Amino acid sequence: MDKTTALALPGEEQFRHDIEAINRFQDIVHANLKEGQDFGVIPGTQKPTLLKPGAEKIAKLLGLCDHYEEMTSIEDWDKPFFYYKYKCRLVTLQGDVLSEGVGSCNSKEDKYRWRDSKRVCPNCGKSTIIKGKEEYGGGWLCFKKQGGCGAKYEYSDPLIMQQPSGKVENDDIYSIVNTILKMAKKRALVDAALSVGRLSGVFTQDMEDLGPVPPADEEPKATMRVAGEVTPSNPPERTKSPKKQGAKPKDNVTITQKEIDRLCELLNCDALDLTARAMERFDPNASFGLTDISQVRSVKAQEWIKEEEAKGAE
Repeated sequence: MDKTTALALPGEEQFRHDIEAINRFQDIVHANLKEGQDFGVIPGTQKPTLLKPGAEKIAKLLGLCDHYEEMTSIEDWDKPFFYYKYKCRLVTLQGDVLSEGVGSCNSKEDKYRWRDSKRVCPNCGKSTIIKGKEEYGGGWLCFKKQGGCGAKYEYSDPLIMQQPSGKVENDDIYSIVNTILKMAKKRALVDAALSVGRLSGVFTQDMEDLGPVPPADEEPKATMRVAGEVTPSNPPERTKSPKKQGAKPKDNVTITQKEIDRLCELLNCDALDLTARAMERFDPNASFGLTDISQVRSVKAQEWIKEEEAKGAE
C-alpha cells in the first residue's frame, strides 16, 4: 500500500480515551435499562437480548432521532407472501448520521407462517382440550382451570380426533401484515442502537423473535418459544438420569430446559414471561426471593410441575 494512502492509526492516548468513553457509556446503559422491559435474559442463553424499549432509550441517551427508509417491500396478497426490509438511521438534531441498522421480516418466518392449532371442546367451543391422566380414566378433558367446561371424551372420539392440532399453516396471514412490517423496523432500530453504542458485546438482538411452534399434543423439544432459542452449540445444563430407580435429583441442580418447557406449557406462557408467571402462581408473597426462573432448583421445579399436572387432571 502506498504510504500516502495508508490508514493513520490513532495514538495510544487517543485509543485509550476512546475505549474508556465506550466503557463509560456501557455503564450508563446498564444503569438506565431495566431487565424485563428494556432487555430480557432468556434461560439457556449467555447474552441478554436488547428489546425495542431499550433501543429507544439508548437513542434518547445520545440525543438521537430514528429515521426509517424502506429498502425492499414485497406484498403478494394472492400467495400470500409479505416481505419488508428497512434501514434505520440514528441522526443528531443537526442532521448528522451517527449509525445505521438494517432489519427485515417476512411471512415465511416460523412464528408467522405457522400457528399452534388446539383442539376445541365440542360442548363449550373453547380451545381448552387436554389429555386426561390415565389414573383418572384417560381420554380427553376440557380443562376447567383454563376456562373450560370440564366435559370428558373418549380418546378415540371422532369429535376430538378429527380436529387438526399442533403446527399448522397460518391461514390468516393478512391480519398480521402490519406486525411483520413493524418487526422489520424494530430489528433495524435495534441493529442501529447496538452499533452506535458499541454494545454488541453486551447485548444481542432478535433472540425473542426465534422459536418454532411445538405440536399441541407432543412434549416440546429443547427449544425456547420466544426469544431466544437454545442451539446445539449452546445447550442448557441438563441433569444426568439417576442410575437407581426412584433416585431423586440433587438439591443443587438448577432447573433443566425440559422443566422450563413443561412449565411454559402448563402455565400457558413463553420463556420470557415464565419468571413472572411462576412468581404469581407459586410465590405470591415473594418468600422465595425469585428474580429469574434460572435460579430455581430442579427439585422445586418438579414439585411445581407435579402440582400443576395434578390440577389439570381434576
